[in-house]
Amino acid sequence: MKNTTFSLGGIALLDKAEKDFGLISGIFDGVTKKAKNFEGRVKVLLNNRLTHGVSVHRILDTYPEECFERLGLKDKPAERSLYRAVEHVGKTCPILHQRYQDILKKYNLVDSDQLMDFSSTYFEGEKAE
Repeated sequence: MKNTTFSLGGIALLDKAEKDFGLISGIFDGVTKKAKNFEGRVKVLLNNRLTHGVSVHRILDTYPEECFERLGLKDKPAERSLYRAVEHVGKTCPILHQRYQDILKKYNLVDSDQLMDFSSTYFEGEKAE
């Protein structure tokens, strides 16, 4: 049974971080020219991490369509497009990390050095080599 309710906490936090610091656009803007709605898909992934933390495979069954709309997507994304967003984030990680560091420094938010914690990240798939 699909979930018809969802928490607005993650969405509110992402919206506030964008409004106050330009966090999402500052990190992800222009990283990819090919992918449509890349920032929206990244927001879906971030919101998932902030709320339920389900695998990418389960995101579409966990959140209702309204959640995707609130995160800036016109339509519910395809599972494949979410996996592509994860792949692109991985490929551009050094650039994204530097942009993240620049925003932290600009707004004097935390220590000058931050490290991404991938210790709880995992991947699933059937077609990867």
